[in-house]
Amino acid sequence: MDIIECISNYRKISEEAKNEIERKIKIQKLQKGTVLHKEGLVANRLFYLRSGMARTFFYKKGKDITYWIYPEHSFLTAWSSYIKQIPSTENIEIIEDAELVSLTYDEWQELYTKFPELESFSRILIEEIFASLDIFYQGYYILTAKEKYDLLLEYYPDFVLKTNLGYIASMLGISQETLSRIRSK
Repeated sequence: MDIIECISNYRKISEEAKNEIERKIKIQKLQKGTVLHKEGLVANRLFYLRSGMARTFFYKKGKDITYWIYPEHSFLTAWSSYIKQIPSTENIEIIEDAELVSLTYDEWQELYTKFPELESFSRILIEEIFASLDIFYQGYYILTAKEKYDLLLEYYPDFVLKTNLGYIASMLGISQETLSRIRSK
């Protein structure tokens, strides 16, 4: 799936808008282990993951904590930094060879002004992302380790089965040993 097709799944867009997006996008092929964004910098690009996977992580007391994992066909950035245009507190790493397309914050702002359907798309996308995070993190505080894993498996079965166990365990706030026991049942 390409970015235009993905946007069109949310909102019908004009040919003129499609052409403008295609003219502006930057395409990158990145290898596993590449850091796409570093904490302390302002996230200036919104990425669409054509293929591959990425994770958002931060360091706490010297420990690498995975916050979220993005499967292919996801939009990603350091969200708070991107939306508020402030320095981020997180990093984004490519965890499976990836192809990404992106536009800058300013390019999106220009597109929103010129094509209201793209502004509507962006609102719907952000609402969907935050609703997913809300569901996941509400459960994070009240569910058992197995229930957390089952919830993640329900919403994101593709990446759960092929992602590094350490990243998933960190994201769920459980030990890798506990996750291994859960997965073996």
